[in-house]
Formats: sequence, structure tokens, C-alpha cells
Amino acid sequence: MKTRRIMAALEQGSGGRGKLILGAPPAGEPFVVWGQRWLSETIVPPAVIRSDDWWHVDNGFYWPANGRQTGYYAITFRGLSPAFLAAADRTRLPFRMAAWRQHRGEHVLLALPGMHYGRILGADMAAWCRTIAERVAAHTDRPIIVREKGCARPLAHDLACAFVVVTHSSKVAVDAVVAGVPAVVEPTNPAAPVCSTDLAEIEAPKMPERDAWWASLMAQQFTLDEMRSGFAFRAMQGMKDRFHGLCSAAL
Repeated sequence: MKTRRIMAALEQGSGGRGKLILGAPPAGEPFVVWGQRWLSETIVPPAVIRSDDWWHVDNGFYWPANGRQTGYYAITFRGLSPAFLAAADRTRLPFRMAAWRQHRGEHVLLALPGMHYGRILGADMAAWCRTIAERVAAHTDRPIIVREKGCARPLAHDLACAFVVVTHSSKVAVDAVVAGVPAVVEPTNPAAPVCSTDLAEIEAPKMPERDAWWASLMAQQFTLDEMRSGFAFRAMQGMKDRFHGLCSAAL
């Protein structure tokens, strides 16, 4: 029901240019797919090999809907990471972020990613998780608090006394940055433009200007109403045009 609700909303907003189907689309046709398991595992890898156009829908970077009628769903083009849109509309920002913390806590919050993240693109989260604590410890003597995917503890509790967050792909980094806590992440993380991507910087993580990034992120996540109205579909077309424009400029 969750997947059907999302795709029906996008179909409605496409003005007849999109069609809701069950199962795999015809080979070579552009498609929109939800999540990173089941159908995604079947249709995304071949699309990547063929350089087909595809959009990926997942829970929002901020205030994720998680199948509910309210909240946001993220949409990315030809990958799982949002693009950085330097001139994104800033009128959709839900609120101002907290200032970067000047007097931060003592521990490193290590937020482990879901094991299925990136598998459709060949990523191996289990391998990353096996060594990350040791690699963090090589750069800091601070205590490390591990937060598993799906942890029942309130995130605010773990962030309250955190000096820095370390994660791969987890959207915990987005919540951390919004709360003023710096993070060290992989380049594929949605918060990467405003975070350090090198563990060697863990004791002095980057804390840059964030407003442009915040607007860019909000420009790539949508409510169901924004899907039904066609707003999301127009943004998706813009993602495609920008991607192909950049690719053409690089040739």
C-alpha cells in the first residue's frame, strides 16, 4: 500500500506522461522505483549498465514519511544521493537550523547504516561496518557510542552530548547537521556537502555555511500532495535536464 500510494501520487501529477505498472518496466524505458530491495534489486543494476534514466524514491532526508500520509519522500536521479543545487528555492525551508555548536559533547556517535543501502549499486555496508570503529579509534581517543539502524533510543538523546557524528549513508547525519552537530560521512551521504569526508578531520570537522545545502535538500524531497499536484514531477524533469546538461558540458 505504501508503494502504491506513492506511485499513484506521481502518476496523477505526471499529467498522463507516467504510468503506474506492477513489476519491471520494459527494458530501456525510464522508470521510478521505490526502496532498495525486491524490485529495485532486479531493475536498477541493468539500468545502470545501460545508462538508462531512472529515479529512486525513498523516505525523506528530513521528516521522512515512512509510509504515512504526511512527511516527505526523497527523489534522486540515476543514483541514491541528491545532487547539490546551488540555486535551489529557499522558500520551502521548514525552519532555520540550529547554529553550529561551539561547546560540544565528548563522545563520537557512530551511526551504522542499513545493510541494504547501496547494494543495488554494488556497495557493501557490512564490510564498512566491520572496520569503522577501529578506523575511528585511530583518529580520536573519545568514547564511541554505536547507534544501530532502527535504534529505539531517541536520536536527540544520542546527539545531546555528541562531539561529532560518524556514518556512511545514514540520514542521521542530516539530523545532526540541522541540530548543529558536525559529522564525518562518506561522499554519498545526503549531508556530505556540509560535512567532512575524511576521518583524519574528526577532531576538527568542517562546519561551513549550510543554508544553500538545506535548500538543495528540501528541493529534492516532496510530500504526497506535491506529487499529486505535479510539483514533484516537474522537479524530476529538472533533475534529468540538469544531469544531461552537465554530462553534455563535460564531453
